[in-house]
Amino acid sequence: MTAWWSLSKEAFLILRRDRVFTPVVTVGIIVALFANIASNWGIDSYDKILFDIGIAGFRMTGGAVAMLWGVRMIADPIKDRSIELRLASPSARFSWLMSRFVGLSFCLILMGLIFAGVWQGLMLLNHFGSMTNLQNWAIGLLVLEWIVLGSLALLLGTLAGLSTALFSAFALWLTGLVAPLVAATMGPNSDPFQKQVVEFIANIWNFQRFNLIDQLEIGSNHVLLNDLYPRLEWAGCVLAGCLTLAAWAFQKKDMT
Repeated sequence: MTAWWSLSKEAFLILRRDRVFTPVVTVGIIVALFANIASNWGIDSYDKILFDIGIAGFRMTGGAVAMLWGVRMIADPIKDRSIELRLASPSARFSWLMSRFVGLSFCLILMGLIFAGVWQGLMLLNHFGSMTNLQNWAIGLLVLEWIVLGSLALLLGTLAGLSTALFSAFALWLTGLVAPLVAATMGPNSDPFQKQVVEFIANIWNFQRFNLIDQLEIGSNHVLLNDLYPRLEWAGCVLAGCLTLAAWAFQKKDMT
């Protein structure tokens, strides 16, 4: 357990030395300010535009960090060969990989707390009061989405190089975001085969499960647990699948 904690702390410190939190804080403030300004331009309600732009900006920023640093956590040590000193046995490979995931997860959770703090400040600035339970869940699901993307990035980082893994992670994330939206727009006149394919992808690879933006309302103070359970179960399945495959692939990977 001590070894795991040391390796996880080392992974977290690597991310901190890369100054990942400085751009995160900067982007969080810029997104919040832009959402605050843009909410005065539209014809929709002020709070709807505020939440749409703010949550979307936080989501894209966190997703990009999860994928980029998730892939780099594997690709960089292999490239500079510093990994060879760490991997003395198959068990060391598993511990090293999982500690990288834990360190990345700590970083993403801290990012979520930073964004939540920025968002709370924005709400107080606009006299909306404290964040509601539903809004807290919305931020929490965003962080969970980033952690899932981090596990996917680790898996792809064990299978391919930096550029290929990063492109693949982004493509898979985009597919998971777009497929449910496309499936919802396909009518009865659509090609049956294409409709079945799109609906199949949307059912098994749906990153819109992490999106509570349509349920966010100022003053709402609860979220239905029956609606949350399927989202959390799906996230758990994807996490377990990605980490299991990553551990298996990393055990077989030739580091020379």
